Amino acid sequence: MFTNLQIRPAKTRRRKPSLSIRAGVSKRRVSTVSALSASIVPSVSFMEGLFGDEFPEAFGSGAQNRKTITDLPSELLEIVCQHISKLDIKRLRLTSKHLAASVYLRIDRVYVSPNRANLDYLHQIMAHPTYKNRVLEIVWDDALLNEYSTLDDFRQAVLADEREVTRAIESRLEEAMELYGDENPEHRSLSVADLIEDGRLTEIAKGILLRYDDHFSRDILARNATMMSIEDSYALYQELYRQEQELVEQQIDAAALHEALASFPNVKRITTTIDVWPAWNVSPRYNTPYHRSLPMGFRKPTIWPWLRPPQEAERIYDQWSSRAAKPKDNGEPLPRGYGVVVAAILAMPNPRIEEFIVESEHQARQYHHCFVAKAASHNYQITRQMFQRTPLKHVKLTVTPSNDYLYDEESLTNLQSLLAELRYLEHLDLSLNDKRSARTLRRFLEFNPIPEALRPQLRTLTLRNIKLSPQDLLDLFTSSVNLQHVTLYHCFQRIPPQYGFPWLFHKLRKHYRDTKDVSKPSFRVAAPLSGQYSQVVNDEVDAFLYDEDEPECPFSKMPPPDKKPNEIKPHMGWKVWDKDESVRERMAEVIEREEMQERDEEM
Repeated sequence: MFTNLQIRPAKTRRRKPSLSIRAGVSKRRVSTVSALSASIVPSVSFMEGLFGDEFPEAFGSGAQNRKTITDLPSELLEIVCQHISKLDIKRLRLTSKHLAASVYLRIDRVYVSPNRANLDYLHQIMAHPTYKNRVLEIVWDDALLNEYSTLDDFRQAVLADEREVTRAIESRLEEAMELYGDENPEHRSLSVADLIEDGRLTEIAKGILLRYDDHFSRDILARNATMMSIEDSYALYQELYRQEQELVEQQIDAAALHEALASFPNVKRITTTIDVWPAWNVSPRYNTPYHRSLPMGFRKPTIWPWLRPPQEAERIYDQWSSRAAKPKDNGEPLPRGYGVVVAAILAMPNPRIEEFIVESEHQARQYHHCFVAKAASHNYQITRQMFQRTPLKHVKLTVTPSNDYLYDEESLTNLQSLLAELRYLEHLDLSLNDKRSARTLRRFLEFNPIPEALRPQLRTLTLRNIKLSPQDLLDLFTSSVNLQHVTLYHCFQRIPPQYGFPWLFHKLRKHYRDTKDVSKPSFRVAAPLSGQYSQVVNDEVDAFLYDEDEPECPFSKMPPPDKKPNEIKPHMGWKVWDKDESVRERMAEVIEREEMQERDEEM
């Protein structure tokens, strides 16, 4: 009994380190302090009074005295997390239990659409005691899946969307066969069908790309390895379409929008968009829970027809509009989302929405909002009520005229009356929806639809596809005395070359130089190039307006015979992809490359 017990040595009382050791001061037998300087060395009592409880820890050199990020208060952690990505915030929360409890995810936006992934995520946020107070924006997904009754129709739609990528792969494979054709003569007899089948690489094509071992080839091989077959993608797509139809018919998404507006006390922004679901090989504008729930390599056709030929676009739009919500204005079906969103805002007892955004600048020709055609229409009335009841500071609208060809006086008057209701408006983004492809044939608007009383309170102004006379634009800018930024996106001027943008910006230059105590806004002008690209100038315009050393005007007074009037000078600004403005190249470099290609072709 008790044989396993051992006598433990008595604990020695550990002596507390002296003050000098705690302060990080090492004692030496021989002092190097001279008698003359000894009197100016601060005493210990002075240091304790200066640093308080932080002395002598403030001078410690041990690891136990070092401060780390876990010692920061939650307020400072919140500020730090505002400057890092959402992915980095998730990684930070995984480093320790303390940070997991102190650092919150950045959940400031939720999505409402007829699918289970987005709706389940929405309800989780609404039930969370903290995150529901952090939501600032609700995005309404206004795009519905297209119906494909047969596998062949689905295959054609997918391959049409992948055509651009397929052409790039074909070009690389043809180049490879030219380089290595001597080593493998059989490659010269191969056709495209032998290399790509249903958008997927054959074994021969994989072997050819492996010899390249460059970034493009590696990306293509990785993409091919994760790509689902069209048959498997079609089976999943049909199930997603069936679920969406059930939710739309039961109006589950509309009910969720009403519930979200009632549950999120700090929401300030409502966005209705058709950009949520892009083509499968295009990065989504919004990284929704719906997209994250889909398997890697899932191949889906583009939901809306902005990447399709005009005839196919009209067919898809007619198919979509047959399921659009009622009521109708002048026989034109209203988009399912617009009436639902406005009705949900009006159902709020005290609407607190400050931003109402219709996100459709890339596909305005297919996105219809007919709420100015007739003042007695249902859509016009609910829009007017929303503008009257909500303190909107930021509005972005896409407006459809009363017919397909021009904006008559009634439509412009109705639009002007709606804008006049926005008493708190500071930021306006206005786009006119014109179905015609010949944009240069648009007529000038009969008058400026922006009310004069509204102009002094505007801080930012964006006009898209709007054709106002230079005099109207000059009056608009000079009367908007608090403007800070102006964007003119594809605003054509079909007038004599000597009277257009060059005339306008020369007048603005004189006005801003001669007028004191007036805001001097920055300008951004975008003109269309071939394909889905635009030429953009901003710094060049501001330099011309405000610099004192007489910089070059970015607009041509007398363009070349093959150019349209008032185009931006070819070497000015940037070539920008309309789908993603981060994809850009200096126009001077573009022109230099094109000239080199022409010289090479001549040789």
